Amino acid sequence: MAGRLTGRRAVVTGGAAGIGKAIAAAYLREEASVVIADIDAEIAQGTAEELSEFGTIFAIGCDVTSLAETRSMAAEAIDRLGGVNVLVNNAGLSGRGLITEIPEERIDALLAVNLKGVILCAQAFAQAMYDTGNAVMINMSSQAGKRGWPELSVYGATKAGVLGMNRALAVELAPHVRVNAICPGYISDVGMAWRGWEGRGDASEIGNKFARDNIPLQRLQSADDIANTAVFLASDEAREITGEAINVGGGVVTD
Repeated sequence: MAGRLTGRRAVVTGGAAGIGKAIAAAYLREEASVVIADIDAEIAQGTAEELSEFGTIFAIGCDVTSLAETRSMAAEAIDRLGGVNVLVNNAGLSGRGLITEIPEERIDALLAVNLKGVILCAQAFAQAMYDTGNAVMINMSSQAGKRGWPELSVYGATKAGVLGMNRALAVELAPHVRVNAICPGYISDVGMAWRGWEGRGDASEIGNKFARDNIPLQRLQSADDIANTAVFLASDEAREITGEAINVGGGVVTD
């Protein structure tokens, strides 16, 4: 069913590649207009040019850890699209490390991008989206935000923080903005399934073995699996859903 997002004007952070690019492409196919915001403005522009055959798309360079840059990006996106009624807070970092070994600079980076960045972008768009009405905010969390795994204590803490904000904003911005989170599993086609396991053997086999041993559906997820969920949440089909955190992880977390 095409055209599920007709009239939607969406911003996708971290939209130059991976999950963000898949979401942007899916939104365009469903007739939304899209801005992709990414710290790498050059790659973002290339992605926008690649996807432009599917619809209206713009690229804006933005470091989501900067208050000034997020506010500037929000103003530009609203101007280019004529308003914004969908925000996908997708920009993020992955990072493994035992709590006894993870360096301070990595801790700071994970907190800055995965949590502060989501907060700053939500802050930059919230009032305009509230005033527009019938708006949607989607925050990217993780299975690690719900369940503990070794070497993911800091990463998991940032993603659990996103879920806390998600619940609160769903109440704070109601009834004009629906706020939901997506909790992806291990995403094979953007390398997330084995990121951080490099140098420990065949990284792809480690990821696939993890799926066989730990995921009920015994398979890794794809970026398109996450994009399909993001389309649903942005559509009127999800009009009665807010404050939720949807698992897209093959059953590794069930709640």
